[in-house]
Amino acid sequence: MDAYVRKLLKKERSEMVFLVAITLLAVAVRILVRSFVAEDWSVYWSDWLLQLKEGGFSALKDDFYDYAPPVMYLLYLITLLPMNAMTAFKGICCMLEIAGACVIAGIVLECTKSRRKAVFSYGVFLFLPTVILNAAVWSQCDIIYTLLILCSVCFLIKDKPFIGMWFYGAAFAVKLQTLFIFPFLVILWLQKKVQLKHFVTIPVMYLLGILPAYLAGRPFSELLGIYAFQGGKDRWSLSIKFPNIYQIIGNNYFLDEYVGAGMYLILGILMITLFWMAYQKADVTKEYLILMVVYFGMLTTYFLPHMHERYLYLTDAFLLIYVLIRVKRFPLFLGASFVAVIGYAQYLTKKEPYLPYGVLALVQLGILVVIGLDLYHYPHKDARQEERAGSGKGIDDLLRELLFQKIRIGKWQFDVLEGLLAVCVTGTGYLLRTPFESGLPHWTYLLAEWYVALAAAVLVWRYTMSRKKALGTYAILMILPVIVAEGTILKGNACVGCVWFVSALLFWDKEKEEAHPWLFTLVTAGLLLWSVRYVGILFACMVLWQRKSLKTEQLLLLLAAGGSRFCYAYKAWIGANYTLTTFHWANIYEIVGREAVQGQQTDPLSMVGLFLTLGMVVLLLYLFSLHKWKAEDPAVFVRLLLFFGLLAGYFLPYMDQSYGYLYCVLAVVYLMLRPGEFLVPMLLQIITFAGYQEAFHGASMMPRILFAVMQFLVISWLGTKLLEDTGVLCIWRQKN
Repeated sequence: MDAYVRKLLKKERSEMVFLVAITLLAVAVRILVRSFVAEDWSVYWSDWLLQLKEGGFSALKDDFYDYAPPVMYLLYLITLLPMNAMTAFKGICCMLEIAGACVIAGIVLECTKSRRKAVFSYGVFLFLPTVILNAAVWSQCDIIYTLLILCSVCFLIKDKPFIGMWFYGAAFAVKLQTLFIFPFLVILWLQKKVQLKHFVTIPVMYLLGILPAYLAGRPFSELLGIYAFQGGKDRWSLSIKFPNIYQIIGNNYFLDEYVGAGMYLILGILMITLFWMAYQKADVTKEYLILMVVYFGMLTTYFLPHMHERYLYLTDAFLLIYVLIRVKRFPLFLGASFVAVIGYAQYLTKKEPYLPYGVLALVQLGILVVIGLDLYHYPHKDARQEERAGSGKGIDDLLRELLFQKIRIGKWQFDVLEGLLAVCVTGTGYLLRTPFESGLPHWTYLLAEWYVALAAAVLVWRYTMSRKKALGTYAILMILPVIVAEGTILKGNACVGCVWFVSALLFWDKEKEEAHPWLFTLVTAGLLLWSVRYVGILFACMVLWQRKSLKTEQLLLLLAAGGSRFCYAYKAWIGANYTLTTFHWANIYEIVGREAVQGQQTDPLSMVGLFLTLGMVVLLLYLFSLHKWKAEDPAVFVRLLLFFGLLAGYFLPYMDQSYGYLYCVLAVVYLMLRPGEFLVPMLLQIITFAGYQEAFHGASMMPRILFAVMQFLVISWLGTKLLEDTGVLCIWRQKN
C-alpha cells in the first residue's frame, strides 16, 4: 500500500511538473510574439479602441463596429486599463486559451478516463500553431466563443443540458460562427438529450448581449441585424484563404450568384443529412456528441461561401478531443492542423503558399469524408433502451412522435418527416436556381430537372423498395450543382437527353433483367440518334445483348441509330478543323494535350482517340464474352452504364462538359445501391462541375490534368468492380 501511494504521488508530481513546464513555455512563446502588429489590428481594432477611449461607453451607440457587442465591451474594459491596449487584448485572449486547454483536458478525462490523455491534450492545444497565431500574433479572439462552446459541450456530455445551452447561447451572442455546429443540437433534441425549452437560452443570451449597447443608444434594429451585416462583407472572394469547395471549382467568379446558391446548397445538404440521422437512432455517447460537433463544423464551412482561414479554429479544438478518444484517427488531426495553418501563414506573410489551395481543399474533403464515415458507421442504440427512453409524453415527445407519424393517401404511405423533407427540398431546389436568373427560373429546364429527380427516385424505389433511399435520391438531385449548372446557368440540352434516358430505364424490367418489348430500345435509339455524347450507352447495350437481355433485332436498331449519328458527327467535327480536342471535359486529352494539330488534313490525336475507343470496346466485349453471367443486383446494371459511358467519353475527342450530366444522375442512383462506393459519385460530381466552371469563366481553379487523373481512377474502379462481378477476373487469373 505504501509503495502504491508513493507511486501515485510520484505520477501526480510528474504530471504537475509537465503542466507547469508546458504552461510556462506556452506563455513564453506568446510573450515573444506579442509585439507583432497584424493588419486587422492596425485597420480595425485600434480604430475601435480609439473611438471607445474618446467617446467612452456611449460610443457604442455608433455603427463603427461590426463585431457582436460583447466583444466591444471587452475592448471598452481594455481602454480603462493602464497598459498597452494590444498587449492587454492579447494577454486576455491568451489567458482564455489556457482556460480552453483546461476544459479540453476535462472533456478528454471525462470521455476517456485517462489522466495521461487529458494532460497531453492540454499541452497540444496550447502549442497548436493556429492557436498561438490566432491571438498572440494575429490579435484575434476566436478563443472566446470556442471556450464557451467547449463549456457547453462539457456540460452536455455530463447530462446537464440546461447549463450547456446557456453557454451555447452565450457563444452565439459573441460569434455567429456558432451556428456552424447548430445541427448537432437538433439531433440531440431528436434523441431526447435536450428539450425545446432549453433552446430559449439562445435568443435570451443574444438579447442580454446587445442590451448594454442598446442602453448606450444604438438602435435595436441595427443590433438585431449586426450578424446580417457581417454576412454582407468580404464579397470580393468566395473563399478567403479557406480550403473548401470554392477553391476547387472557382472562388473569383459568379460572386453574388454563388453566395446565394451556396447558402441554399448547404441548407439542402443539411436537410438531407439531418433526415438521414433522424432515422439512424445512433447511440448518443460522449464520443458521438464530439463527433457530431466536428462533422457539422467541417461540413458547413466546406460549402458555405466567404469562409475565412480562421473558421476551423473551433473544429480543430474538438477534433483534438475526438482523436484522443479514437486514437487511430490521430493522423486526421495532424492533417487538419497542417491545412489550417497555411491560411494563417499567407495572411501574416502576404505570400502565396507553395501548395495550391485546391490541393488543400481536396485534403480537407478527405478528412471530412473520414469523419462522415465514422458518423455513418457509429453503433445504434439498443431498441429496448429506446423504448425506456420514450416513456414521457411532454410537448417534446408529442412533436417527435408527430415527425414520425404515418400518413396514408390512397396507396401511398409516408412519414410526416419524409413529406416535410420533400416539400422543403423542393422549395430549396427552386431557390437555389434563383440567383442565376434575372427573373423566375426557366420553367422548361426546371420541369425537366424535376422530372429527372422524380424518375431517378422511382428507379431507386424499384431497385431497393426503400422510400427513404428514393426520397434521398430526389433530394440530392434537386440541389445537385451539376444539374443547376446545365439547365439554369448554361441553358444546355443535356437535361433533355437525361429525361430521355431515365424514361428508357423505367421500361427496363429489373426482375427479368431485360427490356420490355421494344420500349427501352425505341427510346434509347432515339437518344442515340439525337446526340453522339450518349454513344457509351450503345456500348453498354452490346454487353446487354451478349448476356441475352436484348434481342438481336433490338441491338441492330440501336447500332443503326448510334452508328449513323456517330459517323455523321465525327465527319463534321473532323472536317471543321477544331483547335481543341476536348471542351472542358476532363479526359485523356487534358493529359496528352488538348490542342489539335493544325495545318494537316486530319488531326492525328483525334483520329487515334476515335479508333482507340472503338478498339477498347471490342476488347472489352471479348472479355465479357469469356464468362456467362447474369447481374442479379441492379447495381451491376447501373455500374455497366456508368463504366461504358465514362470510358467512351474519356477517349473520344470533342466532348464537352455536358457529357457528364447523365452520368452524374446515374451516379446518384448508384450511390443508393452501393453506399460503400460513395467516392465514385462524389468525385464524378466534382470533376463534372469543374468542367462547367471552366466553361462559364474560361479558366480553371486547378490544373485540368488533376481532374483527368481523377476521372481515370473512377473509370478504373468501375471497370475493375464490373469485371469482378461478372467473374471475368477470376477466369483470367485461373487461365493465367
